Amino acid sequence: MSDIPARARYKTILFASTSLILVLFLSVRIARRIVDFPVYYWTSLALLTGYAPVYGPGSGMGFPQFYRYPPLFLLLFSPLTLLPLKSAAVLWTALQFAVLYFLARALFLRLQLNGILARILALLPAAPYLVLEFHYGNAQFYVFALVALALLCMKKRPILGAFALALGISLKVWPLFFVPYCFALGYRRVAQWTLGIALGLTLVPAAFLGPRTYAQLLKQWGAQEFGLAATPGEPPGLVGFPSQSLHSMMMRTFVSLDYSRLPDSNYPKFNLAALDSRAVELAWAVLAAAGYAGLLLFASRQRDAPRFESGPPETPQWETNAREINELRVHSVAFCGYLLLQPFTQRTDLVVLLWPILVGAGLLYRNQVYREQVLPRWSQAALWAALSLMVLQALLPGAATQRTLEVLGLNFWLTCLLTFGLLATKKNGTPLRVAQTDN
Repeated sequence: MSDIPARARYKTILFASTSLILVLFLSVRIARRIVDFPVYYWTSLALLTGYAPVYGPGSGMGFPQFYRYPPLFLLLFSPLTLLPLKSAAVLWTALQFAVLYFLARALFLRLQLNGILARILALLPAAPYLVLEFHYGNAQFYVFALVALALLCMKKRPILGAFALALGISLKVWPLFFVPYCFALGYRRVAQWTLGIALGLTLVPAAFLGPRTYAQLLKQWGAQEFGLAATPGEPPGLVGFPSQSLHSMMMRTFVSLDYSRLPDSNYPKFNLAALDSRAVELAWAVLAAAGYAGLLLFASRQRDAPRFESGPPETPQWETNAREINELRVHSVAFCGYLLLQPFTQRTDLVVLLWPILVGAGLLYRNQVYREQVLPRWSQAALWAALSLMVLQALLPGAATQRTLEVLGLNFWLTCLLTFGLLATKKNGTPLRVAQTDN
């Protein structure tokens, strides 16, 4: 009997050591060909030393710079510039693995998704997006992790949740999408604190750079960001990847776009009509506004969900667990909504599908293992189809095939299918019942 704890400790140490070696090996391999990280490194160094302009043609980073980040990001990034470029890239990638582990673990625990095999299978549909994100080394993953942290802890630790969301907004604008969403979901204080903290964080670099210099940098950064958001069609320098948002799908389908200006001009042209781009932009704006309003209405109606078909839950723990799982599902819909409704959804943006993929897989797992009536059959079918196709898309051979699927918006349609599967809240006309588990 006394040997059991020792054996358990030995297995834990062996697993941790093996994982650490594997992460270090993968980090070194990835860092050799990392794409976006060197841009952050040299731009941050330029901000600190003044050897070159931070933005613009004189920066040496290429122009126009479609992936520029605000000065606050460059200041927070600056400790990595104390290391050589390759060493800093290895550390950056290793930290991505660490963040992935803790985020996935937090979701698995809340979903009660147990077993190594089950967790690996749940992660498998997200693998194409994670591999792509780690190859690029983009900061999008860290910003996504901040938003995920905010959503996970804003109920029990609202100040931490507000700070995480505010920091994400200060580093990259898109987390602002979740402030009205938090308000609609009932976390009004979190939404209010987020805006106040974000304003304070945005002003922090002025203390280091001086108000005048910082105002100039912020103006240059803002002009680029808003100019990109207002660009119709596919921006000509945007890495040659057809965007997977509703906006870009409508533009590719109903407007004749010039793909010859893209860095990769081999994408096939696909349009069913050649309408005025301004009319299509207006139609998208109306649909996007309606979609976001629908998301906020959906969130507001989930405040008291789930209700139960036959009487109250047997224990408070059951009710708490059911509500937490339902809230994870609602957050999943919000992440999908962000990808679908923003003006441009690029390769690195798709990593946020990690959350809805794990939640969708977790709900299917609970339905099979715990025999819960978590989802109706049509919802299960949609989730199975979306998750299976996400795995299969990476296995299709040929660059020409992949380009065609990207132009046709495969990931747009998969995100729509995943959203459809996660929207289920009722079954047979009654509120969705969440059964008691063995927990």
